[in-house]
Amino acid sequence: MNTEKGPGPPIYREVSNLYQSESIKNLRNKFIELINLHNVPFADNILKTTDWVNYLYYCTLVHWFVPDKSARMIDWGGLYGHVTKILQIMGYENVFNYLLHQTPHYPFFEEQLKVPTFWGQDPNRLSLQSNSVDCFISSGVLEHVREDGIGHEETALQEIHRVLKKNGLLFIWNLPAKLGTSELLAIFTGKWHHQYRYWKKDILRLIQKADFEILYFDKHKFFPGAMMNMLVKNIDPICLLKFDNRLSRLIPFNCFARDFVLVARRI
Repeated sequence: MNTEKGPGPPIYREVSNLYQSESIKNLRNKFIELINLHNVPFADNILKTTDWVNYLYYCTLVHWFVPDKSARMIDWGGLYGHVTKILQIMGYENVFNYLLHQTPHYPFFEEQLKVPTFWGQDPNRLSLQSNSVDCFISSGVLEHVREDGIGHEETALQEIHRVLKKNGLLFIWNLPAKLGTSELLAIFTGKWHHQYRYWKKDILRLIQKADFEILYFDKHKFFPGAMMNMLVKNIDPICLLKFDNRLSRLIPFNCFARDFVLVARRI
């Protein structure tokens, strides 16, 4: 696969089929029910249709690169376990949510949705054996490791390299770009924005320094999140996803696309 271009059109058919499947609809409804029942915070990525569809896109990307449904997968810092559960529905038998801290609301999801969970203790050391993981997922996590003043991206990537098997895969998505539209709007309006954002060269340096080979690299999500949420009211979410991704790869729109997504292989 060309590392500078996104997946071909077939991926959108797969995402559409996944989005329309009853099992995925039921899963999201269960998440929404728990979120509303318990007033769960930080759950907009599940409640908003465009964000949910993006997770289906990412999980389909995993399927493209990891056809083995018995592969051992770690969803690092997976919050309420939505990525873990999507992958389970897609047939992956050994996927686990990995968390450091139990939030007050997590037991509702862990118990009622049966989210398989591993618990870590040290932010700089994964509580996993070396060479024990086939696939490691960072879904909007890597950019936060420095925020507590303890962790660092280089340390985290070294640990991920340690626990992955030889030729194991690292998926990184929702990694904020330096000039992403949502970030710029948030900065200009004084709203919350990511403390750490990246240029492409920063990511390539970090990944290659940790002895990973990049198999796929992309930048997407041009429209700000608020605009996507308005557009999806009148546009099919899969069509909107496809258009937004295509726009994000065209000059000059690609300069302001919001997030990076990449797949790297442990050397």
